Amino acid sequence: MNALRILKRFVFLGICLLSLDVANFPQDVPHKISFTFDYDFRVTPACSKEITKACVRQFNFYDISQGIAKRVKLGSVPVPAGASGLVKGISATTEAMLFNSGRHRVAVAAQTSDEAESDLSKCSVIVTIP
Repeated sequence: MNALRILKRFVFLGICLLSLDVANFPQDVPHKISFTFDYDFRVTPACSKEITKACVRQFNFYDISQGIAKRVKLGSVPVPAGASGLVKGISATTEAMLFNSGRHRVAVAAQTSDEAESDLSKCSVIVTIP
């Protein structure tokens, strides 16, 4: 398996350490991409019963290979329960889907309670699909 890591700052939203695993399958077989990342909730807190505005509601995963304007959503994961401070090892795996073989740029965005998302270019990595 291929594991990649990148460390960048989100604009106003925190820190992201992104690690992705792409299973090595033949080209015609669907692939799953596992996202594992760290996030610092000290900058923008997690949404909760007490905090409902200006907070992180979930994380969205995208393929941004064709550019951010033409991004393809791969999935999402809610904020871990009780998240505060630096949370390490937030993870999720996409459903199995067909990808063209070759290089793909994938990214994670924090989505806030008002539906805004962090800058996808700040937490992205290139993976190679066999």
